[in-house]
Amino acid sequence: MGNSIDKYSKNDPIFKAEFSEYIQNLKLENQDEHDNLYKTISSLRDQLDESKFTLKNNVQEAISSKNDEINQLKSTITELRHQLDKAQHEKKTAIQKQIQSSADEINQLKKSCQVLRDELETLKFEKKEAIQKTILNSSDEINQLKESTQKLRDELETIIKKLK
Repeated sequence: MGNSIDKYSKNDPIFKAEFSEYIQNLKLENQDEHDNLYKTISSLRDQLDESKFTLKNNVQEAISSKNDEINQLKSTITELRHQLDKAQHEKKTAIQKQIQSSADEINQLKKSCQVLRDELETLKFEKKEAIQKTILNSSDEINQLKESTQKLRDELETIIKKLK
């Protein structure tokens, strides 16, 4: 293709001028595009640097914020552990007091049960004795009534025999 251009350029001066102008315009456009691309690259580099800087600052702020949050959480955990230990100690103390109180109450109830058992045994014995006396008295009374009834029957029979 280079030979054809040289041939037309030598034979046709208008072609040579137009071709030279065309080449100059292409070079100018290429230079403009090159300059624009260079400016775009430079602008993108600046934006990238700014983005990196902003990102780095944001990361540092986030790290700082999270470190503060971590420290606050550690403090909270420590305080909660202390409160939990205190609550567990109070709970153990309350349980021990309740156990002792229950043990005392159990002992008192055992003593009361024993006293009531003793009283019950005494009452049972007294009741049996009273029943025995009542049975004995009733038996005596029954025997007396039987004897009286028999005497009355005998008298009645005697009266009936006399009346007949």
